[in-house]
Amino acid sequence: HYFRISDTSDYLKWGPERRIDYGDFLVASRDRVTYMNLFPMSAEEKLYCFFRGLEFNPCVISSPDHGETWEDAKHFIRSEVEGRHRPYVCYAGNGVDRVHLSFTDAHPRNYGNNIYYALFKGGEFFKADGTLIKGLVQDGPLRPSEADLVFRGSEMAVAGKHGASAPQSAWTSSIALDKDGNPHIGYSYYLSNTDHRYRIASWNGRRWVDREVALAGSCLYEAESSYTGLIALDPVDPTFVVISTDVDPSSGNSLGGTHEIFRARVGMDDDRDSINWKAVTTNSPCRNIRPVILRNDQQRVV
Repeated sequence: HYFRISDTSDYLKWGPERRIDYGDFLVASRDRVTYMNLFPMSAEEKLYCFFRGLEFNPCVISSPDHGETWEDAKHFIRSEVEGRHRPYVCYAGNGVDRVHLSFTDAHPRNYGNNIYYALFKGGEFFKADGTLIKGLVQDGPLRPSEADLVFRGSEMAVAGKHGASAPQSAWTSSIALDKDGNPHIGYSYYLSNTDHRYRIASWNGRRWVDREVALAGSCLYEAESSYTGLIALDPVDPTFVVISTDVDPSSGNSLGGTHEIFRARVGMDDDRDSINWKAVTTNSPCRNIRPVILRNDQQRVV
């Protein structure tokens, strides 16, 4: 990995380029690193970096001194699908002592993905109800079957050719925490190249409440038929939801082939029949895709 650290007095000034060399940790010639996700844990006085590495699987390293030095990398989640597969992960941290995870079994081109959830805290994995699963160092990487099963896909393994995805495959898109620290997961669900759906699964303190919230329309392009415009949850208030779709989110009527942005308030009891989606963009000359929501106190930026 290559990175730079900014000047604390001027964030636009960057220090020298640095490198994290994983050495013998990445043993196969096909192992590469990508998808860096940085999360501070002030209670541990550490900075965590979650990334894809060993065997295409999620891995983790940590730094006790804000990135000056790094501890040994660890295999974080181990795929259980036969062959070489890549679980996809979305992360949400509270900055103090925990990072929430939503993840899949593999790429939806290859497998009818489930959606899973786990909490990482103090070097250990937990379920949403607080049940301890295992410790990372002493027990090894998390296996999907050990985590919360939030949504079950078809679980069908396919050849993985470009142009079609595994039947009934889910793909995680966004995870956010409400004011009580409960996780909410936004994800897409593949039925066909022209019929994707958006769903949200919310932990209400006792169980997962999972529901379909919008029609996501067609794939972005057929070579990767599970790629959608995506769904994003506000990181401070997960009831504020933004989506990208090329159809009316409620009726499925075509928008003329262009992806537009919609927003809505989505409560725990809401589903596609009760949600009032409002257009943010209309009649756009180009596709509006992959929205991200940023928050700074009371300011929201999409």
